[in-house]
This record gives sequence, C-alpha cells and structure tokens, in this order.
Amino acid sequence: MCGRFAFFQEIEPLVDDLAAVDLADPRLRQRWNIPPTAPIHVVTESADRDSGEVLRALRVARWGLLPPFAKDAAFSSRTFNARRETLGEKPSFRGSLARHRAIVPMDGYYEWGRDGRSRTQPYYITPADGSPLYMAALVSWWKGPGGHEGPAASEDGAFLLSATIITREATGDLADIHDRTPVMLPREQADDWLDTGMDTKDEAWAWVRDDAHLLDDARLEVREVGPTVGKVGNDGPELIEPAQTLL
Repeated sequence: MCGRFAFFQEIEPLVDDLAAVDLADPRLRQRWNIPPTAPIHVVTESADRDSGEVLRALRVARWGLLPPFAKDAAFSSRTFNARRETLGEKPSFRGSLARHRAIVPMDGYYEWGRDGRSRTQPYYITPADGSPLYMAALVSWWKGPGGHEGPAASEDGAFLLSATIITREATGDLADIHDRTPVMLPREQADDWLDTGMDTKDEAWAWVRDDAHLLDDARLEVREVGPTVGKVGNDGPELIEPAQTLL
C-alpha cells in the first residue's frame, strides 16, 4: 500500500521536466510526512471539449478519492489507495479510469514491515539516484455540498479535487516488507498514462495492469528509518535519515 510519503523537491524543475503548468498552491511545498486526506500534488492532463487543446498541469488534490456519489469528505479516508486488479469494477474508481488519470510525484514513500510480533519497522523507499517517483493515480472533481475551501478546491469553491494512488501486489524485496506496493512508473511511461488519447476505461485498465510499464524495483533504495515517522505531527528531513542502531 502507500499510506505515507515525502514530497520536498523543487517545483520548477519538476514542471519543466513534465512540461506542465504550475497551478498548485505556492504555500504548499516541502513535506516529509504526508498522510491520507492531506492535500497532495498531482499532475493531470485534460483536453478542452471545444478546441481540443490539451493542458497538463500540476495541481493540489485531497488524498482520498471522492466519487460523485460520496455523501461527505470523510469517504476519502478509505479511498486513498486503489487496487489495480479491481479498478475497472469498483464504483469508486471505474468512473475516473477513462478521462481522469493522474500521477502523484513524490521523493519517496514509507512502508511498515513486521519486526517481531508486537511492533513494526518503518522503511523509506526512494529511487537510489535521487530522481522523482511517479505514482499512477486517479482523480475526481467532487461537488458534494459545494462551498469548498483550501488548496484542493476549485477557484469558485464549487468542486474539490481528490485523488487515489493505485497499488499492486508487491514482488521481490518489496514483498518482504509489505504485500502491496504503489504502481510506480518510469518517466516515459508517465506520459503514456496521462495521454488523453487513451480514453476508454478498458484500455486504461489493461494498460495499468501490464507490468511492462512499471519502474524497475532494482532502481529503488530501501532503508530503515526511525519510529518518529509513525506520528503524523512529526515532519522534517530527519525522518528519512537511516535509523540509528545501538552497537
């Protein structure tokens, strides 16, 4: 799964590399301990219905997808991850597959592995070369009661942008930590996932289930970190430092 991550990279190089327009709240920047339902950065691509002009943009969304039928924002607390195996079947997610795909950029994410019987060991997973991670995601503009506020709200407050990160069954070394892992895409595959030309649910579902599109796990560095990341209120670069051990 993916239930906590870090995003602290510079925005300008990111949007330049992705050829995106920065529409994100400039006050929302470096964070090392981002939990579900918090505002997160997403990259979306949409085509204007009249002109056909395509806009790729960095935006802010609430982490936890809110489908049109969600009665309140609390629904997002259980939709921050979406299993790729059932994406095309689940009512919460299938409506976003065709035209509301996204990527969530991050520097790394945390996972908790079992350490003995009574406690868990947190790990930080990040590209060994320091490059960004691009997670396959879905978004949804939720109307709800309207009158929304905050960085994920539309300019007129009528809608709230929400997002979910797609996960898959973990394999190899990652499976030793947890049975699920995010669907991580190499940079070139991120373009294909966002492409508005892929505009049917079944086509997008088949694409994301193809392991040929995944980032090679060998490019990742996995390291133990300290337990302080377990408290949402803790934030700072010290959270991703290797855990201190007693000799």
